[in-house]
Amino acid sequence: MRTMIHIVAPVAMFLLVNCAGCGSSSPPPPRDFSLSVSPSAISMTVGTGGPAVGITVSGQNGFADTVSVAIAGLPPGAFSSPPSPLTIPPFGTQQVTLFMPPATPTGSLSVELTATSGTLSHSAALALTVAPVSDTAVLQEASGQVAADTIEIQGVSAGSFNPIYWQRETLNWMPDTRVPMFTALTSSPNQNIYAPWALEQQAGWRMFYGGWDGSDSPNDRVYSVTTSDFLSFDNRTLVIDHGAFEHVNNVNVQQLPDGSLHMMCTAGAYDQLNWPAYFSSPDGLTWNASPAPYQAQLGDIVDIQGYSDYPHGGFNAGNVLFRDNNSWTFYFYDNNNPNGGIYRATGSSPQTVQFQGIALATGHDPNGVEKFMVDSQPWYLMGLMSNAPQLWYSLSNNGITFGPEQTLFDNLSSLDTSMVSVGFVRKGNQLLGALYGANPGSPANTLAANQIYARWLQKKVVITDSSGVQYLAQGGYGPGRQWFQGSSSRTLEGTMVVYAEDGITPLGSSLVTITAGKAYTLILQ
Repeated sequence: MRTMIHIVAPVAMFLLVNCAGCGSSSPPPPRDFSLSVSPSAISMTVGTGGPAVGITVSGQNGFADTVSVAIAGLPPGAFSSPPSPLTIPPFGTQQVTLFMPPATPTGSLSVELTATSGTLSHSAALALTVAPVSDTAVLQEASGQVAADTIEIQGVSAGSFNPIYWQRETLNWMPDTRVPMFTALTSSPNQNIYAPWALEQQAGWRMFYGGWDGSDSPNDRVYSVTTSDFLSFDNRTLVIDHGAFEHVNNVNVQQLPDGSLHMMCTAGAYDQLNWPAYFSSPDGLTWNASPAPYQAQLGDIVDIQGYSDYPHGGFNAGNVLFRDNNSWTFYFYDNNNPNGGIYRATGSSPQTVQFQGIALATGHDPNGVEKFMVDSQPWYLMGLMSNAPQLWYSLSNNGITFGPEQTLFDNLSSLDTSMVSVGFVRKGNQLLGALYGANPGSPANTLAANQIYARWLQKKVVITDSSGVQYLAQGGYGPGRQWFQGSSSRTLEGTMVVYAEDGITPLGSSLVTITAGKAYTLILQ
């Protein structure tokens, strides 16, 4: 009898194996986009334009079409800029501002944003609060000569130092209308000046600076002038002559309660090395026991004990002397040690200091340090530069280590492309502005083009007329004055909103009628 053997299982297995990839695959996800608005809620004063709102489209799954965004729900007479509907690319953000006319009812409302592309549609909502005019910021006519097509508003200086404003990095820096603010004497072709340092005095400031300033030779020296308002300058004086050095510059000065002045500078020797040098005066007239101008000597070089690289260092542009807690602190940058940063040394005398360690890891030079007390908490502010079209600052709560650098401001034009120094202007617990030296950056002989420029930290004033046209300050004129371009009719009527020096914190508003050719004083009630 013949045995029949049926081989079934392997065939079944074969079929199962060959069917593992059978069947239809899942369709790809459809192309789409999302819509978002940031911030999702804003507040604004009636009769004004609101803060900018970002409307963002984000394509998904290969979506590559433009999107049309319509804005609905605005009250009568209100409009957006740019006008609705908006056209936004598949991966893009459009900044939009809204204007609420003076007759707009105050209160809360919801603005609907609808985005469409073909058959696709998405929406988002913007919560809007319209506040009434508060009448807490008013203008009073003031005396003074003002150009016929200009409106001047006085009393706009920054308030007491507020670290929250500085941390936001939104400060309202107003360029001085004089470009540059302070120029060298023209008594010779040697007209290079920079490194300004404003030392507060009882009747204003004494501004020190370095450079040539019309001297008979291109050797940097230290000069000073006095000013009550940074509009007029008097007592132009040569303070420190270069003496045994090729140049003496990068000046900063501390004043003690007894009236004595203590100055740190860069002293450049003919062997191409630069050293920190210290000069002192009991009265601002006599320096290192000699009547001004004092002839700088090799013995004025500071001794930094414990810093092993000191004999071969390069200490140009970054030497800051600071008096704190009855002791001297010296911040310095060694250009010959690019892997270092800003170092800190301390001592009972500025002439001899003991190396402590690094204060800030950076490749930028320190130009000045200021200390403010805010709610019994110390805040230290350091200004930094790097011959770049930008300046920086850093904050600290102890003066020992400083936090990440933030941008102070960028250059204005081709005239100040290379910003070579920065010094702050303060009045008590207010920081009113920043002075800086700068030149065009090219050609190579730009030293002859250094002059002194100014930015003023001021309150932000925005005036909006009934048609939604905004008028912003065109520039500052000293620390407490702003200039506006007048309207074609000479008289400007509208709603004024005043913000703090951070540019975003509202302080007050009012209805105003102002005329070109006149000055007004801002009063916050």
